[in-house]
Amino acid sequence: MVSVGLRPGALDAAERLGRPVIAVVDTPPGRTTAARLAAVVEAPFEEVLDHVDAIAALDPAAVVGLAERAVVPAAHLREALGHPGCALDTAVRCSDKRAMKRAVRAAGLRCADVVEAEEGLSGADLADRLGLPMVLKAAVGSGGRGTRVVRDAADVPDRLPGGWMAESFVEGVEMSVETLVVDGRTVFVNPTAYLEPAWASLAPAPLSAADLDAVRVHAEAARVALGVTTGMTHLELFLTPDGPVFGELAIRPPGGHLMRLIEQAYAFDPWEAVLRVALGEPVDVPTQAGRVAAVQILHPGEGTVLAADGLEEARSLPGVEAVSLRVRPGDAVGPRVGTGQEIGHVIVTGATAEEAQARLAEATAAIRVEVAA
Repeated sequence: MVSVGLRPGALDAAERLGRPVIAVVDTPPGRTTAARLAAVVEAPFEEVLDHVDAIAALDPAAVVGLAERAVVPAAHLREALGHPGCALDTAVRCSDKRAMKRAVRAAGLRCADVVEAEEGLSGADLADRLGLPMVLKAAVGSGGRGTRVVRDAADVPDRLPGGWMAESFVEGVEMSVETLVVDGRTVFVNPTAYLEPAWASLAPAPLSAADLDAVRVHAEAARVALGVTTGMTHLELFLTPDGPVFGELAIRPPGGHLMRLIEQAYAFDPWEAVLRVALGEPVDVPTQAGRVAAVQILHPGEGTVLAADGLEEARSLPGVEAVSLRVRPGDAVGPRVGTGQEIGHVIVTGATAEEAQARLAEATAAIRVEVAA
């Protein structure tokens, strides 16, 4: 099978399924990773169709795009090869937040008011239209890169840069919903609580029955509005007193170690399920979690590492499933500009959300990283 871009969990799952991977990458993989691949096509993702004949000659069984910037190129490649999967128009709609928001609003879902750069509004007009605070973000991209909340009129730009958009600020509890869709039917739903957006998450979220039902209905309506009929979705929304408000929907597995949380909480491999769906194979996934899993992303801020310890102490604590710490004294740490940047992470499980949160706090406190600016 072809993977446009590489994610370690997907490569591991493909090996377990006995499916050799043809990787389309824009930077060469390391020697160890390259040895695990059936073939490597090194090219910018937007030029993937220049290599369609070479890829077709390898007779792949499926094409997947498992990272945000790989979704549209993978859809182009699927269309060229005649493979089923996420349609090109759906991929484009879910990769451009402007088109996404237009489709969702047209379907009647609650959504923040949006101003696109192409409307040419002045800063004063933006503030009049959206009020303050407002959110500025790139229309295409993931991981929150460049996204910022503007609270002061003096910080509103005179004009939005090309390819950018502004949104009204939504007062609510930010969370996400991950689903697996097979032949137009949602077969798996997981709500994720953002204990601290971009830093700590917990799955499944401890929602009331009413909130869980509202979130499920909203997620399904968003999926239908955007035309998603197959694959995995990662929907971000805001839970407000008046119900859910749509944030964004991605048609690819989530980042932030949420796939690991799903695996730990529900006792199945979501990467294998995603690949089986792409291959047209049957999937058997649970509908209820057996426990709760949580993750804390570690990043001390920009600077030079003076001290980094506590790894073994954290690993010895109850409920700790994984601890990673990838820096040592003397290392330089860059600024964190997206959710995918980290120096390590902690993953724990517990019988309840409360127990998982307590274990996460204890294990995180055991890790000590000191930096000097």
